[in-house]
Amino acid sequence: MDKLDKTTQIVSPWWRWPLEALFPDKKFDGQFQNPGSEEVFDFDSVISSVDPINLIASDIAYYPENDKRELFTIFVSGLGQRECESSKRSRRYASTLLTGIANMNNSSFLKQRPIIAFINRYLDWINGALDYLNLSGSPVIKNAAILINYAVKNSIPLNLSGDSLGTIYLARAIKLAKAIFVNEHARVFDFRERQTQEQNWQQHISQLVNVFTFGNGYRKWVLGPNYIMVFIEGDVLPQKFGITPQRAIEQKRDDIKFLVFQRLFTEGNFEAHNMMFTIELLRQTFKKNQIEVGDFTSLYHKLNSNTLEIATPDEISWPSDMKNYVWNPDSLKSIPSLSLHE
Repeated sequence: MDKLDKTTQIVSPWWRWPLEALFPDKKFDGQFQNPGSEEVFDFDSVISSVDPINLIASDIAYYPENDKRELFTIFVSGLGQRECESSKRSRRYASTLLTGIANMNNSSFLKQRPIIAFINRYLDWINGALDYLNLSGSPVIKNAAILINYAVKNSIPLNLSGDSLGTIYLARAIKLAKAIFVNEHARVFDFRERQTQEQNWQQHISQLVNVFTFGNGYRKWVLGPNYIMVFIEGDVLPQKFGITPQRAIEQKRDDIKFLVFQRLFTEGNFEAHNMMFTIELLRQTFKKNQIEVGDFTSLYHKLNSNTLEIATPDEISWPSDMKNYVWNPDSLKSIPSLSLHE
């Protein structure tokens, strides 16, 4: 499906037309995409269908070859990835961890032929900073919140995953979902009823919604979902801006589980934030613990019981094409035990 065909699948509100004309990838912001076929699906059309989550599982999620199709996750990608790039990385995520992936596009300001290249490559970073400060909003936030509350109201399990900026959107979406739910069930000044509805929402979501993040970039995660935060030591985003095991202790958040891998790159190397390395470490962790790759339920239980053995970088047999997923090829020299198969 070419770019022109993709755009015809999305119905945008009129006030977004100028933005999408200037930055074409924004047409896909907050919309679903099958990362295998790269076909896009209008969010409003999907959510208004008879059984939206089953539709996502059957038509939108990409599953690796010979997968049992028992698990899929809604994935929100990181900063500065056009929809074709995020699909490529999602396919890698799916095949490495043997799980289905349905993208909810976090579109980029990047253009193939920008008029002012210097400014264009910084727009995503500026927007990301504003999102962190809650000063701007992406359609991903609203759409993910709607999907979360649909799952809660209909008692349907839902798995959410995000990388980098995608984790900020998920954190804000969960917070918005809670606010929407409470506002729908209690009057503004009925504080007792609002507290009851907050507890009701938390109880339901804890039984239904699982959140799995890479390189989290947000500190205040709403109580309710089951969280696993994964990152590599030296990753600047979670250490400076996100939630860490130490901050979780300070916030008394023993509900958030962490999987922190040993340092892989030299101090200050932003490649530590590249989830393409994290998923290889995660795959080896499944194997090291004799858990079937992709069995996140068993992984969570071992994390919860403090019995998980975490894989180390020297235990990884790195795929030969890792060089195609790095931001800086020289970063590979930072890994003493790296044994790429040329």
